[in-house]
Amino acid sequence: MIALFGGSFDPVHLGHLRIAEDVREFFGLEKIVFIPAFISPLKSFTNASAEDRVNMLNLAIKDNPFFEVSDYEIKKGGKSFTIDTAKHYQQILSHKPVFILGSDSILTLHKWKNPDELLKIANFIVVGRGKDNYKTIFQYLKKMFNFTDIYYNEKNIKNGVYFYDSRRIDISSTEIRERVRLNKSIKYLTTKEVEDYIHRKNLYRSSP
Repeated sequence: MIALFGGSFDPVHLGHLRIAEDVREFFGLEKIVFIPAFISPLKSFTNASAEDRVNMLNLAIKDNPFFEVSDYEIKKGGKSFTIDTAKHYQQILSHKPVFILGSDSILTLHKWKNPDELLKIANFIVVGRGKDNYKTIFQYLKKMFNFTDIYYNEKNIKNGVYFYDSRRIDISSTEIRERVRLNKSIKYLTTKEVEDYIHRKNLYRSSP
């Protein structure tokens, strides 16, 4: 089984990579495909260009044979709606599309395009962030969508939302961008290759 990991990745950081590796091991996945958004529907802009974000992802995952990067949403252009990506991968995969996302993201599902349809045609691995837990996700999905196929640390993915009580890694792309802008170190927040790329390309030096 292959899982799809979408996001802005502006930039990719060690939290993304370590959580993806944990998810791969826990669920026994064959591969994780990172899918950088061209424009995230709930964000008005990205700081780095699509090309730079793809380049940084490729640098970050180059030594992991279980990771790959897809430029599907970049090439598609416009706003990157998960429902469109799910339908695209329905045609490619031999199983229902599986998306990895943080608990903070799924708690905005009511703002997404066609969320009820999305819950029918895709499965989700939800990674706990901050103080969010299984109960938080269960109550939200039940209240907003009358959806109750929600599982806790269940490795066998069939149909539904799978809450994975993962390690909490307190790193964010926002923090990295801010530290670069303030001329502070970002060592150990992302890979050395990504850190070097950011400095070489002079990314994130000024506020958008």
